[in-house]
Amino acid sequence: MASCPYCSSQLAPGPPWAPGDGHRLAYDPDKGRLWNVCSACSRWTLTPLESRWETLEACEEVVQKEGKVRFSTAHLSLVEVGEGELIRVGHPPRPESVDWRYGPRSGRTGPVSSFWARLIAKLPSPPIGGYDPYKGFEGAMGSASWLASPFLENASPLTYLFSQVPLAPVCPACHGPLALKPWDFQRIEFLSLEESPGILASCALCRTEVTLELAEARPVLRVGLSLVTPPGALRGIAPDAAEGLDSLGGPLRFLQLLSSSRSLLGELDLSRKAGLIISLDEMAEMDALEAEWQKAEEMAFIMDGELSDISGFESFRREILEEGM
Repeated sequence: MASCPYCSSQLAPGPPWAPGDGHRLAYDPDKGRLWNVCSACSRWTLTPLESRWETLEACEEVVQKEGKVRFSTAHLSLVEVGEGELIRVGHPPRPESVDWRYGPRSGRTGPVSSFWARLIAKLPSPPIGGYDPYKGFEGAMGSASWLASPFLENASPLTYLFSQVPLAPVCPACHGPLALKPWDFQRIEFLSLEESPGILASCALCRTEVTLELAEARPVLRVGLSLVTPPGALRGIAPDAAEGLDSLGGPLRFLQLLSSSRSLLGELDLSRKAGLIISLDEMAEMDALEAEWQKAEEMAFIMDGELSDISGFESFRREILEEGM
């Protein structure tokens, strides 16, 4: 069994076998490339050219006939195939399953655990010298705001979270960390910016209401949502929430509707909180996959050279693409 060249972990059996439990293969039917994805570090290892042909054809066939697409971007799709997963380079349909993270399979290791590791790694650094939301008389009096908060029972974990990390790395007004008073988590407002969904929040350091792109606050916002959303309730409603996202046209459309209605985080019901959690997770997961694909693509170009010069490649590529249409 081969080892990952990046972290030395054992890779799952490679081609021509299909991906097994918790295993991922990535393939590009247009360029004839196939990668084995390490379940430990999520890096992509290009398989030898002579090992790809039969497997590429099998991958495309099983994706078209049996695959359940979890989610997609303009460049990649992540497809569930049996107990494993295939990453297809190319434009795919919308996802059909969220069971991988929120349902019975959510306890498994591999890509799911690496997702949470990446989420924690992206949390911004705390303000220099720390930040105490209850510091001073005014801060203590401000804690009375909890009494009207829908997140009152989560006051302790939210206070710990926002005393350790800011909502975003930089406040657009004071240019320091965008610290957030924990009772203001409920008052985060979703709004539409020129090119992307955004939020309105109040900086605890400069006391200014500021707007920023949702992506900037996504890691901390996602952790905060996990604190105020019971895991059991999320597992129960996630399938219905995913169907709702599909009917709307996907996570981006859901976030656009949430922003256009100027919704407040504390006013979201469980269904919309679940939709927001799934949307944020899909955005984060696909950002990570896109980053790994870009690195793998650069390495593949160097290792493969120009595949179009290889005898039989163009006819093989056309055959694979025609079968998928």
